[in-house]
Amino acid sequence: MASIRQRNGSWVADVRRKGHKSISKSFKTKSLALAWAREIETSIDNLAFKDARSLTGISVEQLIDRYTKEIVPFAPMARTKEASLKYWKKLYGNLTAAELTEELLTTWAHSRAKTVKGPTIQVDLAHLGTVLRVANELWKLPIDPPITSKAAASLKYIGIQKRSVERDRRPTQKEIDDICLWFTTKVRQKVPMESLILFAIETAMRQGEILNLRWDDIDHEHKTILIRNRKHPTQKMGNNQLVPLLGTSYEIIKAQPHQPDEPLIFPVAEGTPSSLFPRACKALGIKDLRFHDLRHEGISRLFEKGYRIEQVALISGHRSWKMLSRYVQLKAKDLHDFKPKN
Repeated sequence: MASIRQRNGSWVADVRRKGHKSISKSFKTKSLALAWAREIETSIDNLAFKDARSLTGISVEQLIDRYTKEIVPFAPMARTKEASLKYWKKLYGNLTAAELTEELLTTWAHSRAKTVKGPTIQVDLAHLGTVLRVANELWKLPIDPPITSKAAASLKYIGIQKRSVERDRRPTQKEIDDICLWFTTKVRQKVPMESLILFAIETAMRQGEILNLRWDDIDHEHKTILIRNRKHPTQKMGNNQLVPLLGTSYEIIKAQPHQPDEPLIFPVAEGTPSSLFPRACKALGIKDLRFHDLRHEGISRLFEKGYRIEQVALISGHRSWKMLSRYVQLKAKDLHDFKPKN
């Protein structure tokens, strides 16, 4: 039972429960003190009470390090998430978990919006939110994970979009030919950029998927290949998918040199194609074209060839039409030439 006492004109409620630190708070009236004490006792009895003072000895850096040690071995991080958590450690690692508040993150988000776009802020907050959610749900720490999503939601009040602007840039055949020729004429060019460009269009694969393809995963009889750990919204590992090698993609693979001790078909460092691609575009005066737009082009071509949604989804790996549709540019004028089947 809580004790209520008078001190210096105020009413002080003291709550003591076994296994919890004693809690005291002052009120102007006795009735307010009693009501507060009953609320705290009920919360403790229902195992719902969380005393934020227990966070004063835990730093943000410790939370991230524990997440990296205990969770990452079972749910490996992508490079972007790893970089994001390093960023948070450097920025707020010395703060206690109790000092990491919604107000602090909201102020950070609004300041950050002056130098980066909304989607970047959203991603960083989401990665931090994952750590806070694990700390709350798995480690039972009195942390409020929604503070990150609330900070992200506040961006709309200053006119910042959280989502990326959907791109509709498709390369022309001349642009593709010119870029490929630019790379093939480079004597010192060791990366097979022409093969990577054409393969990306034929298969509509992501850059990371292409660079992780293995010789052992090819089915030469059926001209298919296994994409290991394909991107999935929740399943980070084990999401393997068998896809067809359409068009000239099988011939492109067969043309690659195969060293006995090299398991990868394209033994190229991750991110290299997307860093080399803009150099060709700049040299040729090609504006606003990225390596990832080749996936967009590949998916669009599949629809133009008459493949159905479920068939394209099998190739592209998309889980829903909503996600797939952003890669398809259906133009109103093109429907005049469409002849529906009776």
